[in-house]
Amino acid sequence: MSQSEKPTKAFILSLTAGILISSNTALLGVAATWFPGMIPTLPGLANDTTVLYRLTAVGLIFGALVLLGAMMLLIRPLNKKTWGIIIAVFSIPSVITGGGFIIGFMLGIIGKAKALSWKPKLQATAPSCRS
Repeated sequence: MSQSEKPTKAFILSLTAGILISSNTALLGVAATWFPGMIPTLPGLANDTTVLYRLTAVGLIFGALVLLGAMMLLIRPLNKKTWGIIIAVFSIPSVITGGGFIIGFMLGIIGKAKALSWKPKLQATAPSCRS
């Protein structure tokens, strides 16, 4: 399958979403380590860093799975429905960790839509010459 027959736009959008979600979550982990008092949390939690570390772990998993969906979309584009759903399923809950500065969340949803709407080009077959 040539490069022109792959869902490149959906891949780029989803890959960018995964990178943004992972980087936003990594920054949450850094802030939880060095500046725990600056991060607002739920009332009664008293800025418990354990909660922030758990959110960081969950967010990194979401980001990694969006990246996996994007990579698999490029490698196996015929399974576009599966990869598009994986991208959406893990982009949406990433909002609890910042959603990749919210832009990552939106790019993940747009990438999913592009993946599901992508159609492979039909191969033209040469007429067979039978005598």
